[in-house]
Amino acid sequence: MMATREQIDAARRHIEELRDYHVNDVTALIRLVDDGALKGASGDRLAAELRAWDRGFRDRFTRALSLLDSLQPSDQGTAGVPR
Repeated sequence: MMATREQIDAARRHIEELRDYHVNDVTALIRLVDDGALKGASGDRLAAELRAWDRGFRDRFTRALSLLDSLQPSDQGTAGVPR
């Protein structure tokens, strides 16, 4: 079954919403640590891990959106319905 344009667009919106939610949460955590919520070597390690996690998630979202761009939507309004 091929995805319709509407299904692809809905998936794109959902991925973008998850990406935005993630960016806000991780950025807030990084700011807390950078502002001194956890000091010393532990705070430095946590900040580095959070930044790596952030890069990893951003990469996954970018790849997911690229995959959607590569899909060829079915030209049917409803998949499986004969023309």
